[in-house]
Amino acid sequence: MAVAGFGHRFSSFEMEELDPFLEALGRALGESLNMITRLPMQQRFAKKAERQFEADIALMNALVDGIIAERRAHPNDGKDLLNLMIAAADPETGETLDDINIRYQVLTFLIAGHETTSGMLTFALYHLLRNPHVLAQAYAEVDRVLPGDTRPDYAQNAQLVVIERILKEALRLWPTAPAFTLAPFEDTSIGNGKWNLRKDRPVNVFSPGLHRFPGAWANPDEFDIDRWLPENEAKHHPHSYKPFGNGERACIGRQFAMVEAKLALAMILQKFAIGDPHMYKLRIKETLSIKPDQFFMRVRLRAPHERMSVAPATKVPTETAPAATVSGNGQRFSVLYGTSLGTARDIAEEIAERASVDGFETAVRSMDEAFIAGHLPEDKVIVIVTATYNGRAPDSAVEIERLIDSGQVDTLDWSGAKFAVLGIGNSQWPNYQHFPKRIDDTIASLGATRLVPRGEADGQGDFDGAVASFVRDLWKALGSEVAPSEQRSTLSLQPVDAAATRAQVLPEHAQRLEIVANEEMVLPAEGLWDFAIEPPRPSTRFIRIRLPEGQRYHAGDHIAVYAQNRPELVERAIARLGLDGATQLRIDAQGGRFRHLPLGQTVTVQQLLAEFVELSDTLPRRALAAIGEQTRCPNTKKELARLEGAFDSEIAAKRLSILDLLDLHPAAKLSLDSLVELSSAIAPRFYSIASSPLVDPSIADLIVGTMEAPAWSGLGEHRGFASSYMQRVMPGDAVFGYVRRPNPAFAPPADPATPMILIGPGTGFAPLRGFIGERAAQKAASAEVAKSLLFFGCRHPDHDWYCRTEMEGWAKDGVIEPFVAFSAVSDFKWRYVQDAMWDARDQLWAAIEGGAHIYVCGDGKFMAPAVRDALIRIAVDKQGGDHASGSDWLEAMIEQGRFHQDVFGFGK
Repeated sequence: MAVAGFGHRFSSFEMEELDPFLEALGRALGESLNMITRLPMQQRFAKKAERQFEADIALMNALVDGIIAERRAHPNDGKDLLNLMIAAADPETGETLDDINIRYQVLTFLIAGHETTSGMLTFALYHLLRNPHVLAQAYAEVDRVLPGDTRPDYAQNAQLVVIERILKEALRLWPTAPAFTLAPFEDTSIGNGKWNLRKDRPVNVFSPGLHRFPGAWANPDEFDIDRWLPENEAKHHPHSYKPFGNGERACIGRQFAMVEAKLALAMILQKFAIGDPHMYKLRIKETLSIKPDQFFMRVRLRAPHERMSVAPATKVPTETAPAATVSGNGQRFSVLYGTSLGTARDIAEEIAERASVDGFETAVRSMDEAFIAGHLPEDKVIVIVTATYNGRAPDSAVEIERLIDSGQVDTLDWSGAKFAVLGIGNSQWPNYQHFPKRIDDTIASLGATRLVPRGEADGQGDFDGAVASFVRDLWKALGSEVAPSEQRSTLSLQPVDAAATRAQVLPEHAQRLEIVANEEMVLPAEGLWDFAIEPPRPSTRFIRIRLPEGQRYHAGDHIAVYAQNRPELVERAIARLGLDGATQLRIDAQGGRFRHLPLGQTVTVQQLLAEFVELSDTLPRRALAAIGEQTRCPNTKKELARLEGAFDSEIAAKRLSILDLLDLHPAAKLSLDSLVELSSAIAPRFYSIASSPLVDPSIADLIVGTMEAPAWSGLGEHRGFASSYMQRVMPGDAVFGYVRRPNPAFAPPADPATPMILIGPGTGFAPLRGFIGERAAQKAASAEVAKSLLFFGCRHPDHDWYCRTEMEGWAKDGVIEPFVAFSAVSDFKWRYVQDAMWDARDQLWAAIEGGAHIYVCGDGKFMAPAVRDALIRIAVDKQGGDHASGSDWLEAMIEQGRFHQDVFGFGK
């Protein structure tokens, strides 16, 4: 769950003991139940348990906060749950999730998902061992769908119908979340008047009792997976089975849980023979969920002769035939999507790619964008791919739903258009296909011609097969119904420079940013201190950027920069592959995953490797197999195969790049196209703006620290990808980038009379310089400006005290009161900012009581936790209490929006 949701590994199979997070999770859930069931008198004496509970909560919070901070510092273009939460905005208000909210969602996902799914799997395994005939069916299905050592994919997961019936029946007998609560909307009576219920009176429904109600289930105590054959499941009472809760607030993770559980159970049975030598007798363990208590299985690897030889299902040729070729002849073809999580958009892009190949003039838009902008119905062919959410429109189709609800679309005339609708979703959910049906009926009622019946792609079944079938039927209909349009010339010759070639693959909001200045901020350190105490700081650059006309920013915003690989790294790659950097290449590919490449363009090898892929990224696991396939040396092939099994320790831990691996194994071979396909797209790097638009709205300053350290791979020096690029750009150069508003916003209070406590050592001072510059400009304009406390840290005052003259000027003007710590000056009173904060705790606390907002920027691994700890200790010193009460105070500051942090971890 952690890998799929957040890109984090607990590495449970690599350690003898569970990860501390999982240990804390187990204790916290157990204590939660204890707290509910203890008498008030007993709770007063459970102080030790209470302290452990608080410590466990703090441990879990710290891990999740670290994951969120690391992702914000190093964003990627993945589509996992964490990225969706960071980027998602309410379609009505534009409000985004703050980090505390995201933390709660992550914890809920991990706790609820881990606890209930692990219980479901355990109950399923228990019942399999009690019902050998069902276990035999499961083994037969696994051996048919996953023969040998087949690694399952999503399509095969949909074929595990026996496994799914086993899990559903296990959940019927033992729903791991064993209760849910209902309440009447108004005073009512139930049971033929036997029970009178007041409005809002809570009623707890005991799920195991519901699932064994004789009026709904025949032989309810028997484990019978045939209840879940499609024809039998269709006959179940709609309210007789509620393992995932009830109503619109039922478990949103049910589809994820079933996919996860089916994969886990199938892979266990694929690899292992299971047994119960102790004849376990079921005992139920209760925390906030239920599961078998002290249940142990005996497992051993299955021998090849134990696997069943089952012929694969016969494929129907018509189902797998490719879609026919159609001549679009430049006709308009719009693919619209309604999506919340991106799946419908991905399918829409694939359909549009196929239509473009066949000669249509294609466009892909969200449903709201298309309908509201009035692009339709002049398009000749309109294909709509949409999901539904509790029967309503997904996020990118809420406006069209409002138009339909209000009747505003009823007067439209679409008689000249042809359309097709593909509804996607999961049939486990109520109101499955409700919104796609409504869209299909609405467009037909406006006079448009339906090309094919509405398609249904069910995540509970063969989802990919249903999409493919819809596309095949659509293309057949297009081949017979679309008349060719008049021929017209599409030839166009335009000169394209190298920068324009790169610009075409970047997001639309990326622009050329002109470099005005690039100056060194670090002074020589020779003779200032003993470098054994602490090494000198690497180069730090003050970079001034002129923004394009019309581009605006706020203090605290970021500049996103699309960097390029170092010239020496590009030359290293060219030499290792035996290429000529001046060789010209035309790049062609199919599929959205190559959108970062200049498709259809001609570029040199040197430009391709410099500007379009990251060469210093850690190599992906699949690269080992790709290199192995192209390598002839048997010893090298053997070593590459060994590295696949030791990937985490010998590749990921050392951050080996593809080039590092090729250099370590001279006999290894890799083609240029494979190198490009295996390398990731260049992702933007974010730098806090170190200026205020009140000083100059067209200028944005950056303070960029470079990274130079011995490479963990042992191969030379590691240099930061983006920081080394920014170090090289000179006045007059241009970089591609854009202004980005952090989420949540990291900005000074709107009222300049609100004091600030600014904590930012090193390059963490960057956004704080913008805040102070803004307050200084407001004061110069005669506004009432509160004095702010600045806690800055560096190594030595004559080495890396950034913007010292400016700080001293702001202090003289009464804008700030600075507290500066020096980590390399042994006899100075403060080594780190947290030391200065503790000494100045009286002033700091007075500012907090005066309504101050706290801002922390910089290192998220060491500095930020130390600063939070110092604030907690100051709160305890001033208010009394213990560390837990101080933590509660800081949490309250966060929830009130008075504690803000913009922290970063290890950069690339």
